[in-house]
Amino acid sequence: MFSVNKEAMKIVKKIIENKDTLNAGVISLKNGSTVIDMGINYPGGWKAARYLAEITMGGLGLLNYSTYQLGELELPQVNVYADKPVIACLSCQLSGWALPEFKNDAGIVPLISGPVRAIIKEDRFTKPFSYQDKSGKAVVVLQDKTLPSEEFAAYIAKKCKIEPKGVVILVAPTGSLVGLVNVMARTLETSLWRLYELSFDVNNVISAWGKAPLPPISKDEYTAMIRANTYIYYGGTAGFVVNCKDEDIERIIEDITLSPKTTKQYGIPFSKLLEEAGGNIFNMTEFCHNVTKVNFYNSFTGNTFVYGKNDQKMLLECL
Repeated sequence: MFSVNKEAMKIVKKIIENKDTLNAGVISLKNGSTVIDMGINYPGGWKAARYLAEITMGGLGLLNYSTYQLGELELPQVNVYADKPVIACLSCQLSGWALPEFKNDAGIVPLISGPVRAIIKEDRFTKPFSYQDKSGKAVVVLQDKTLPSEEFAAYIAKKCKIEPKGVVILVAPTGSLVGLVNVMARTLETSLWRLYELSFDVNNVISAWGKAPLPPISKDEYTAMIRANTYIYYGGTAGFVVNCKDEDIERIIEDITLSPKTTKQYGIPFSKLLEEAGGNIFNMTEFCHNVTKVNFYNSFTGNTFVYGKNDQKMLLECL
């Protein structure tokens, strides 16, 4: 079986070798772990952001950019493509491994994404699926404003049952270009999990693509987080190449997207919903965490299905 951590390390090596042109910083901790700063003390950039997003997908995905017209405002758009999407998006990319042991002074609990999750398999998003990686290297992606400590790296190493020198942690805040692109590249992870919750066999998804507009960047982490979530939910689109019966798609297609039908909280500003949830996105149980438009391409029957529409009004009001 292939290793998503080994595949991700191929991209990590590119970042380390080209850190100056990528505007990234490489830091060696005393215990041998490596930290790559992509948005805290180093600005990062478009290419660095692409590399980071592809790392979070365990080397099983691709990212590129286009543009999105929002009224008179023209925005960059983040496009992602994933092969083996269940492994790439649910076992790796989804930011679902919480570490309350390292909660910061503001009460924020770190949420880990990246191929390290396929080694640990402790969070509820990895457990339903059979894939588990075995690797002497663990690649961790962290959304944070501060660099991870030696203690943090040692904890990761212990959980993975590897030496600390095998741990690589890439970090970027949401209020940076790299961090923001990383969030906007998650159109597929949220859509696939929604399919799973609706009892659609996600193993029938052969490949997938997604897109979402990149909101204007704000260094304020709270503002950046509100904009990112609003834009991925209300501006996101996902497409799935599947191999199944048409009835399997027809059964769930009207229930998959974020819409007034799937949640009574549709149209309520994300900032208000997050405040009511105590700042924890996973406490927003009544909200439909998904994009507003989906496409299905059934390779088994040759038929296509489309449902939903992006909500540009919500995108504009968020600004």
